[in-house]
Amino acid sequence: METLVFILMMLVVLNCGMKTSLWTFLPRLAFALLLGAFSYWSIDYAEMQSKTQIDNWLHREDVLQGIAIIVTLESAIGLMYCFSCLNDDGKRPRRRFIRLLLHAYPSLLIFPVVFYGLTKLLFLHVGMDFSTTSLIYAIAVIAVSLSCATLARWLLPPKDLRIEAHLWLTVMVCVLSLLLTQNGEIIYRSNVKTVDWTSVVLTLTAAAIVMTVGFIGSKMKWKSKNNKK
Repeated sequence: METLVFILMMLVVLNCGMKTSLWTFLPRLAFALLLGAFSYWSIDYAEMQSKTQIDNWLHREDVLQGIAIIVTLESAIGLMYCFSCLNDDGKRPRRRFIRLLLHAYPSLLIFPVVFYGLTKLLFLHVGMDFSTTSLIYAIAVIAVSLSCATLARWLLPPKDLRIEAHLWLTVMVCVLSLLLTQNGEIIYRSNVKTVDWTSVVLTLTAAAIVMTVGFIGSKMKWKSKNNKK
């Protein structure tokens, strides 16, 4: 269970970095500082949590259903933004306004991920002062947020490629979260049995192949249209 949750959190972080890479530097900096302030000031709530309490929450069916709904809504917003960027010609003011709102909307799933990471860090460093731990963690959150966006812009300079990557990451987050929160039986069995790494590797490989084929196909389609023009 913890391994799959960790994979889901990494996908959320990557997806958030891909979305913020579409912004200019000042909004990226402001959002990173907001995440850092959130991680620092949430120490009072994080120190009241216990590992047993968090594990119990992850096994409660009503909590899992709530998480599934939140992730589905978040994924729907991400997909709406990607499709609006790929299909909108920019001539209709109403569509431009909606796309602007979707463009300014960050991934709110990153906030529970940051909070969960803070609680895990407190469990690992019990002897350290909580204020010092939260300050170091806040600085690390700011650095990771800015680094992910910068790395995404460096690896995928064209904006269209980053939008497409944001689309695929959103789909992967939605599918994995729905699989994790489908029912309590799946969560329970994943705790008893070891993770089937072969299936995980095959799934990720299949997803990578599909993404590569889609990327190459879209590139060939765009080149074909440009040649005709």
